[in-house]
Amino acid sequence: MKRKNGFMKSSIKGLGIILRSEPKMLLIQCFLSGVHGLSWVLQVVFIQRFFDSAQGLVQHEVEFNTVFFSMIFMVLAYIFTQVMNGIENYHGTILDLAMTKHRQLQIFKKIDQQSCLEFEDPTRLDYINKAISGGESLVWVTLTLVDSIFFYTVYFFSMSIFLFTLQPILSMSVLFVFIPCVISNMIQHKTFGELEESSAPIRRERDSYLEFVTDLKETRLLGATKYFEKLYYNSLKMLNRLLFRAQLKKNLTTLSFDILNVIGYGIILFMIFLFVMRQEITVGAFVAVLTSITALFNFMEEVISERLGWAFENVASLENYLSFVNEKFEDKMNQEFNMIEGISFENVNFMYPGAEKKTLQKLNFHIKKGETIALVGENGSGKSTLCRLILGIYPPTDGEVKIDDNLIQNISRDQSSAVFQNFCKYKMTIKENISISDINVNLTDEKLFALCSDSGIILDDENIEKGLDTMLGRDFDGIELSGGQWQRIAIARALFRKGQLIILDEPTAAIDPLEETRLYNKFIKICQDKTAVIVTHRLGAAKIADRILVLKDGYLIEGGSHEELMKNQGEYKRMFEAQNQWYV
Repeated sequence: MKRKNGFMKSSIKGLGIILRSEPKMLLIQCFLSGVHGLSWVLQVVFIQRFFDSAQGLVQHEVEFNTVFFSMIFMVLAYIFTQVMNGIENYHGTILDLAMTKHRQLQIFKKIDQQSCLEFEDPTRLDYINKAISGGESLVWVTLTLVDSIFFYTVYFFSMSIFLFTLQPILSMSVLFVFIPCVISNMIQHKTFGELEESSAPIRRERDSYLEFVTDLKETRLLGATKYFEKLYYNSLKMLNRLLFRAQLKKNLTTLSFDILNVIGYGIILFMIFLFVMRQEITVGAFVAVLTSITALFNFMEEVISERLGWAFENVASLENYLSFVNEKFEDKMNQEFNMIEGISFENVNFMYPGAEKKTLQKLNFHIKKGETIALVGENGSGKSTLCRLILGIYPPTDGEVKIDDNLIQNISRDQSSAVFQNFCKYKMTIKENISISDINVNLTDEKLFALCSDSGIILDDENIEKGLDTMLGRDFDGIELSGGQWQRIAIARALFRKGQLIILDEPTAAIDPLEETRLYNKFIKICQDKTAVIVTHRLGAAKIADRILVLKDGYLIEGGSHEELMKNQGEYKRMFEAQNQWYV
């Protein structure tokens, strides 16, 4: 991960994203910001005119009407300033809401381009987590640059000209305020950049423990709530300690430079007092300068200590987002899935990121097109990992996985489907849950009814009142299904997708053995023209496969039909007989 672009470069990149996404809204924001800055200068000008006219009235040099209209214009200038402040802030909020859609689409697109293996890497997960968090700062960090150019620069430049026309030396007062604030916030930027780097892993731990604490079922049943509460508060304490150190350094720095600002402010007040005593400026000019200098200090404090200070604190987070969405990916899946011969593994090894031991080792085998394979083995033998390599979700660490003569990581996945152990439970209707696997297919209720029947989904159940249009999940006032019913939905979803390869990774764990056998027999008939891989712990169900592959500790130790493996007197026969005694 490459960062350290700094506030200016990151803001310019953010500005480019907003300009491409919402150009009209950005231009309107720039215009409003500039007009808002000028409105504050108008205040000072009309204040001077009002007090000069009031002094002229006392000295019988002007009429009362002149004073009255000067007062009206001064009040209108105040009102105009407040209206512009509200409009600019309101429009900025609307722009942020509008950019939320674009920002999230960028994140979704980049996440979709990631290799699934990257989600097994904690370092990469931290990076993605920081990128998602950093995207929330996109608009407001960028608008800090917009306001710095169109509001603060317009205001400070105009005020410098106004002060110069009164007394050239007064225009230098801007520097008395500007320099200490800039140095202070350069120090703060470095401090909060370091904080962002060190706090991300701890934040992820804290959020994970909070999820466990709020689990009302298993965690409470295990009596582990107190344990996770302790872990949560420990991580929270570590996070607060890092934040406290950063805030302490920030506040001490701010205090030091605030003292310099107060000294500068005192010098300026003394100067304008002398100018009035020498009658080098009018009373109106004195009031206007006093007002402008006060506003100048307030704005400088706002732009440097608050706006830029906040931006410097969050720019490190924004840089994570910009770095992530600007990553370049080469789309290697540019070949169509068109299996002619089958899938081959050639000297394949696989090891997860950060692991010390290979999960799969020295795999050499071939799956013929149209063949049904059963993968069996003890827990941890590598069955699920092998399924992900067959699908091309994970690339091998060593060796090659090919469909015919083409590397599987270069082949599109539009002809493959799968049901994993941790399948998704989509909070949608039954029809949507099934058809989401291939949304381009023309739906017919007859086809879906037949598929539900094949998958064991009973649509005339008394709980499923609306048939295919029944909403699933309590979140949207739908019905909640049992684990077995959800698994049937997932199986139907995989079967609905028209493709050449299908994998069932223990999708029937919550279904009784008799129903599992029925489902698998039905599955074999449906998948006669497909290449299929079934992962199961129940070896009785494995007999329906054309060939059985036996994994142990990451190695492929046996392969063949049920009858052949039973004759081998090997691992398969041992496991089969161990299970068989429970059913005899």
